[in-house]
Amino acid sequence: MLAIALIPSITLLVAGVVLASYLIIGAVGTRSFATKIRDSEQPSIPFFVATQEERRVALGAIAGNQTDRAALATQRSQTDAAAAAVLANLQGFVGDVPPSVQQNIATEGALLAKLPQMRQQADAGQLSLTAAYDYYNQIIDQFVLGLAGLAQDAPDAQNAYLRLIAVPLFTSADEMERSDALSAAGVAAGGLSDDDFRTYTAQVGAYHAQLLSAVPNMIPEVKAGYDQLVSGDAWHTLTTVENSFLRSSHLSLQVAEAEWHGASRDVGNSLMGLFVQQSRFATGSAIDQADRTLVGSLIAAAIALLLAIGVFFVALRLSSRLISRLTKLRADTLDIADVRMPQLVMRVRAGEEVDLDAEVALLDHGDDEIGQVAEAFNKAQQTAIAAALDEAKMREGTKAVFLNIAHRSQVIVHRQLKVLDQAERKQEDPDQLDTLFQLDHLSTRARRNAENLIILGGGQPGRQWRNPVGLAEVVRGASAETEDFARVKMSKLPSIAVNGLVVGDLVHLLAELIDNATAFSPPTSKVEIRGNVVGRGVVIEVEDQGLGIESEAADEFNELLRNPPDFGIMALSTEPRLGLFVVARLAARHGIAVTLRESAYGGTRAIVLVKSELLGSLPEPEEAPPVEDAAPARRPRHRTEVPVEPAAAPAPAPVAVADLPVRPRVDMFRPQPPAWPAQEPRPVPQQSRPPQSHGPEAPGRPPLPQRRRQQNLVPQLMTERTERPVERESAGAGTPEQARSRLSAFQQGTRRARDQEPDLTQVTTNGEQN
Repeated sequence: MLAIALIPSITLLVAGVVLASYLIIGAVGTRSFATKIRDSEQPSIPFFVATQEERRVALGAIAGNQTDRAALATQRSQTDAAAAAVLANLQGFVGDVPPSVQQNIATEGALLAKLPQMRQQADAGQLSLTAAYDYYNQIIDQFVLGLAGLAQDAPDAQNAYLRLIAVPLFTSADEMERSDALSAAGVAAGGLSDDDFRTYTAQVGAYHAQLLSAVPNMIPEVKAGYDQLVSGDAWHTLTTVENSFLRSSHLSLQVAEAEWHGASRDVGNSLMGLFVQQSRFATGSAIDQADRTLVGSLIAAAIALLLAIGVFFVALRLSSRLISRLTKLRADTLDIADVRMPQLVMRVRAGEEVDLDAEVALLDHGDDEIGQVAEAFNKAQQTAIAAALDEAKMREGTKAVFLNIAHRSQVIVHRQLKVLDQAERKQEDPDQLDTLFQLDHLSTRARRNAENLIILGGGQPGRQWRNPVGLAEVVRGASAETEDFARVKMSKLPSIAVNGLVVGDLVHLLAELIDNATAFSPPTSKVEIRGNVVGRGVVIEVEDQGLGIESEAADEFNELLRNPPDFGIMALSTEPRLGLFVVARLAARHGIAVTLRESAYGGTRAIVLVKSELLGSLPEPEEAPPVEDAAPARRPRHRTEVPVEPAAAPAPAPVAVADLPVRPRVDMFRPQPPAWPAQEPRPVPQQSRPPQSHGPEAPGRPPLPQRRRQQNLVPQLMTERTERPVERESAGAGTPEQARSRLSAFQQGTRRARDQEPDLTQVTTNGEQN
């Protein structure tokens, strides 16, 4: 904007400076040239006089006048001195005069260079009168042509006219000197030849005719000088001699020769003086014109410069004011876009009522074009805010429906788990019981999916603990929620507890990471879980042996884990990666740091840092009776029970499932799991884990009743068993019938344990690391 205002001003300023400089340079050049012409008159006039005099003396000497021959040497010295001065002066005009004048100067120099040769021929009697006469005339003719050419550089037509009308005075004076030289030679030779006489007659007639035509156009001072000349004695004497020669070239003089030569010299000097006076007037006029032009140029340049400077400062002030207004408009606009509008949207998302008329500040920047722009932005702002508020309300409504459906699904899954639990208590058939355990595991997965939906919708899952839970129990609970729990290898974990409020979310977070590790690694590989106490808390590492993640994708995932985006942005992404988003949300809720690194096996290692403020000490373990080695084997249950249904939330209105779009679940950090080689179906192991530890099986659950030898047998069988110990030992793993009997006995024990349910606010994790 500043450039738009200043460029024209700067252009005007530069144009003014250039124009003023052009006028000033032109005026200075004209004055300098005129001054140079004026200064050149001082060496030029003596040169003309010396050349004319040498011509007269040389012609007389050639004609045989001894007096002229004696004066010739002295006159030649005077001519040489004058010629040297005039040549030096002419060199200063070479670059400033028109090409024709430059040619005249070059020709003049060549003629003067030839002067010594012509003198030698004259002294040797090898130069005729006509040749000498023509040579000296050429020297002066070049000056005449140069004088006429200088009129081309006159500052105006009037000055050119004044300079041109001065030339006839010079030519008249020279022609008079030519005729005088011819007549003097004729007197010395006793007469002129016919050709010389015709030349003499032409010269006399020419200079009289030029004077009669040129004098009326001269300045008044020159006219007055001419009138005074023609009325004087010198003019009368000269014309008397001329008339005498015109009647006959062989007649004798009617006046004394000395008087005649004196009169000729006076008339010639007078005519040359009139020429100088007219020429100086023209030169002075040119100098005065140049001075006036220079002064006018300086004044115009000063005015143009001041005007341009004034326009520049006015434009600068106006543009600065315009820029300040635009800057304020920009600041107000950014304040609305970056501060006020987001705050309004956040308040609407928080459920607060917003009055647009009272909350939205309108921009007021006057009634000019900027004000109109501000008004247009006000309308755009109101429309945008209204649209944002409507969109925020719609999103809140959609989220409410989203959470409603998720809570309903969670309630149904909890009821399903209770039904499965009841069925497991009543079932004694091992095959059917194994099928129920599989359904139990799938239901647990479905419960975690429902919890994922609640987390994505910004809600709080229903599973919560009041008391701290050991880290090992938390990791076991997370691995139990994974379908391939048998591949999870858990190393020894630190003896440290996790605060109850964090347990549910940490179990969910680790379950997502473990589930991801098992899904993206070969089916025959292990997923290792390790834990260590560090300075800031405790670190849990989940490491698989899969294909790994590219470095660019790992950086992107780690950034998402550090700064989870809005769920709407994740939902609109081409690869939502909802499992990763759930982990990021849970980690951000408690300040847990989750980082993905490359594993030493080529897979991925997830590092979970639980801060010290989220940890506590383990409670004292309860005393439990020893467990015998003959405990029956069973398949670990793959769920964490929540006895209390999360029905604390308001009962939502029924929503038709068909009304909402169904999005495929994407729980993993990578788009698709690798196609591992097909594996043969793995038989269900008869004993999937070693005997239980003496501690509780899961957080909040009392220890299962311990099995005693022959505790549930009738006395007869007890005796028989006692009598045949060797046979029992030999049975080893036993037949399928013996396994079924053991599983039935185990089921009876677990049924008795379920009849002694603990505090319903606790959650039990029955799955155990294999």
